Amino acid sequence: MEESKEQYQSLAESIIQISTPNIDLEALSKIDNFERGIDAFSLYNSVYLEIIAYEEDVVKQEQAATLLGSFNHHHLESQKILTNSIYQSFCGNYNIAYSLLRSFIECHLRGVFLNQLALSQHESGLWKVKLSSAVQDSYGNLINDLKNYRANRDKILDNAQFLDMISGLRQELSFSDLLKELISWELTNPEKNYHNFRNYSRYGKLSGYAHSEEKTHDISRLKKYFGNDDQKAIISESLLVPQLSKEYLSDMCCVVDASMVVMFNFISRVLTFDFYSGFDDFITDLKEDTRFNSAHLNYCTKWMSAYLESD
Repeated sequence: MEESKEQYQSLAESIIQISTPNIDLEALSKIDNFERGIDAFSLYNSVYLEIIAYEEDVVKQEQAATLLGSFNHHHLESQKILTNSIYQSFCGNYNIAYSLLRSFIECHLRGVFLNQLALSQHESGLWKVKLSSAVQDSYGNLINDLKNYRANRDKILDNAQFLDMISGLRQELSFSDLLKELISWELTNPEKNYHNFRNYSRYGKLSGYAHSEEKTHDISRLKKYFGNDDQKAIISESLLVPQLSKEYLSDMCCVVDASMVVMFNFISRVLTFDFYSGFDDFITDLKEDTRFNSAHLNYCTKWMSAYLESD
């Protein structure tokens, strides 16, 4: 029995060793787009909490957090997914890194979608949006539950209650239909075209990796890198390829940009009341943030300019 336990531990240790290579940070930091990618990650990792923190009144912070409860849940999960995606790219596991990027944007956008869906049924009508037939068909029971909740209570649905409602709920709405709904709610501004947003967010490319198409396999890309030399591709000590890392970091920045602009559109509409006053100050300061300028977030830059001009 003890020998069997040691064998299992030995196998587990070998898995850890194989999946945790030595990463040459010095070489990694010299790759094009490295600093840009790290700044984009840093922004995504911090802006949500910074937005909440810009309101100094603790009670008002709690009100804002309640309004954004479902998104907060998905945002925390998205942070974990994005962190692991970037780490896998550092290891040279580009297939896994790109697959996780798709999971990241799906989780992030679904969080915005579900949060807006919940708020759309609030009795005040402040966040009401038109729901497509695809959404009503997929989430009809949830919408009815939300209406019943609204009819019997005068407070805003909190995160725990909403997550309890959607736990076990089949997510039948496709990503395409979800994205089209977000566009119809004008949460992708300044981009209003479905195909343009989908292409910019690299979703088609990410899907190829998630479906493990042969051209996306790491061994296939290494083989191409080594001039179709199978042997070199297989025995290569390091899977890290500067050109592939540069490409991944560029794509990751676009995915983060597309995700963040949806978040900004959504939060700017939710936190537009007298009880919360920090969002405008946050956006003004963000414009001067060196990380924001370094990350070259095209959608967010255009959105920010339009938002500040409208004030």
